[in-house]
Amino acid sequence: MASLARNGESEEDTRKAVMAILADVRRDGLPAVLDWTGRLDGVRLDPDSLRIPESTLEAARTDLDRQRPELMAALREMIGNIRRFAEGQRRCLSDLELPLPGGGTVGERWCALKTAGVYIPGGRAFYPSTLAMTVIPAQVAGVDRIVGVTPPKAAATLPGAWGVDPLVLACAAELGLTELYPFGGAQALGWLAFGEPAVDLIAGPGNRFVAEAKRQLIGTCGIDALAGPTELLVLADGSADPAWLAEDLLAQAEHDPDAAAVLVSYDRGLLEAVAAELQIRTATSPRRAILEQSLASHGRLVCASRDLAIALAQAWAPEHLELCVCDPETWLPSLTTAGAVFIGSASAEAFGDYGAGPNHVLPTDRSARYTSPLGVATFLKRQSLLRLSPADAAAMAPWVERLAEAEGLTHHGRSAALRGHHP
Repeated sequence: MASLARNGESEEDTRKAVMAILADVRRDGLPAVLDWTGRLDGVRLDPDSLRIPESTLEAARTDLDRQRPELMAALREMIGNIRRFAEGQRRCLSDLELPLPGGGTVGERWCALKTAGVYIPGGRAFYPSTLAMTVIPAQVAGVDRIVGVTPPKAAATLPGAWGVDPLVLACAAELGLTELYPFGGAQALGWLAFGEPAVDLIAGPGNRFVAEAKRQLIGTCGIDALAGPTELLVLADGSADPAWLAEDLLAQAEHDPDAAAVLVSYDRGLLEAVAAELQIRTATSPRRAILEQSLASHGRLVCASRDLAIALAQAWAPEHLELCVCDPETWLPSLTTAGAVFIGSASAEAFGDYGAGPNHVLPTDRSARYTSPLGVATFLKRQSLLRLSPADAAAMAPWVERLAEAEGLTHHGRSAALRGHHP
């Protein structure tokens, strides 16, 4: 695990850069966002026409439907699966009400957040899948206002789109997302938190600058998770196909030079076969440059026993965990810290990324030990409820008064006692 750690100097540089950007946005608002977008993305935005028009979103969907109907059908299949899963999650989140002896009740209820910002990465590639993964749970939760941000590009696409990929635009139209802005990076998160939207929560993955901005904004607004560079741990035995394993590792590595792709097996022959497959497939890949950087920095093939492999998985708490073993169900009870588990060799992580159902916005950097995948509950909060009858208050007042006096909180005790004497 230590060998997979990110560069400390780079992390400190990132922290300082993000701190400066957020300070500017907090002080100067939108002008600072526009300035940093020009400096970092090379795009000079027009402050009078920032929001991508709904007509542009609809035009992108119409064009995709006409020109690439099979791709549009795939997009709709993904959206349908994600929504079905999110609706199932919502049904599991029930309000609670417990009766009290005097006729009152105690309980809690789930309340939707009022506003949410969703971040859609757009540096090396555009991700309509992430747009769907973040927007749909918010919609199912009942969030009133959802604001999307994604980096602009200098190359033109559709009118008013600021270079945003047409597939992202079409996906937004299909989802019914009407607020989409061409901001990226730390300045986009600063605008969501400090600017006019002043959102209750920011959700969505990004690069190290986005992750650091989220870390620094904790307390200003809600943060789904500190999702940094992506991670995959594959546990495999001799039943696994080396070509399948190699492609799974490459699928993770192609995200980013900082992505971590690790395979652990007790079968040395399998590891050697996977190494050969990786070499061949990387050499002929159109994403060779990213793959070579990622695999060199954070790719590992590790020989270890089953017990050691499980211990590594539990300690690392990876974002994604694949069980490419002949008996995955016997491994599963011991593996509780990963963000998402892909059970059996057929369950490639790519299916999770593209909408089998569960969300692909997942905790990274060992935070899966204590936090969960993005979902409907991310956009809800629990509110406790106390509804006492006069009889309940009278019954509770004596012991509440004694406890309050023991803690030296005089007026707590008197407040309870007054209710206790109320007819």
